[in-house]
Amino acid sequence: RMDTTARHYARIRYRLLLLELGGWIGFLLAFQGLGGSHAALRAVAFLTAMEWLRIAGYLAIFGLLSYLVFLPLHLYGSWFLEHRFGLSRLTWAGWWIREGKRVAISAVFWLFLVEGWYAILQAAPATWTVWATIGWVGISVVLARIFPTVLLPIFYKTQPITDQSLTRRVLALCERVGLRSLGAFRVNLGVETRKANAALAGLGRSRRVLFSDTLLDHFTPDEIETVLAHELGHQRHRHITKLLILNTIGSWVAFSLIDLTSRWWVGRFHLSGLTDLEGFPMLLCSLAVIGLLGWPLQHAISRAFEWQADRFAVTVTKAPAVFANALRKLGDLNLADPDPPRWVEWLFYDHPAIMKRIRAAEQHVPHHR
Repeated sequence: RMDTTARHYARIRYRLLLLELGGWIGFLLAFQGLGGSHAALRAVAFLTAMEWLRIAGYLAIFGLLSYLVFLPLHLYGSWFLEHRFGLSRLTWAGWWIREGKRVAISAVFWLFLVEGWYAILQAAPATWTVWATIGWVGISVVLARIFPTVLLPIFYKTQPITDQSLTRRVLALCERVGLRSLGAFRVNLGVETRKANAALAGLGRSRRVLFSDTLLDHFTPDEIETVLAHELGHQRHRHITKLLILNTIGSWVAFSLIDLTSRWWVGRFHLSGLTDLEGFPMLLCSLAVIGLLGWPLQHAISRAFEWQADRFAVTVTKAPAVFANALRKLGDLNLADPDPPRWVEWLFYDHPAIMKRIRAAEQHVPHHR
């Protein structure tokens, strides 16, 4: 019964994701091709001649319109669907409060990002791909560093775990594998959802162990230790560093492809160049298409890292059955499709299918697929 429900939920999620992606590309092409971008730019140019204000005003129009267009899909996916399958515990008012925070933070992030993007294009037209790559990687590092101390508390209440024996146990595990943490924290995720999660988040002095209250309330100390061991596996195998290097290479390739392909759409839409703000929708469209093409490779790398972290967890804790049971509980709480078709896993999954992970843990053998 649970497997059937999980598969049904997953199928709806896959279709919704494809609809959102296709709709986003369609929206961008329509906004550019039907003159929406030109009209928005004319409106803000009428109000101010200052470049940074023009960018801010244009983004406000573009962002508001795109938000309203996709609000029905967003509402369905994050409210109706989650409540239909018993995953969300948010009230209607609570959903809007969280949504307001999300939109506000996204607006600040996008304003900073786009202002920086066009400043780089203007200042270094010949070498902008290099500087844009450096800027994007720098932002990624900053976000990773401030996530547990600045961003996470905006959405969820966090507090040190009060169970001292559990705290000593998880911090001792960190020390045993040579990874120092500044503490173990409880994240009050249960007010919003029944889903469970854990992470070793942050960089340097901001690094800390995070457990959702839903995980702490439903898992035994042994199971919690194996889940943490998996997260520590990512750190021990330097997956964060490797992903940062891959992100640097991927960003440069993406920006270089945009530099190449933009020569077509700049002429097609009669723009003055890549620095022309009117071409912003086509810029996003190019990024979306390049991102989609790179999806299978990104997910394959991510799944390989997850297999490494799983093997590390079983090896360090020497408790394959406990880890398998923890994975089973996570799958049930998060309503994960236990065994999706291979093509679905290849296209959509950044983690291996949960049943494959459970079987590998139970057999305690290396997995090379």
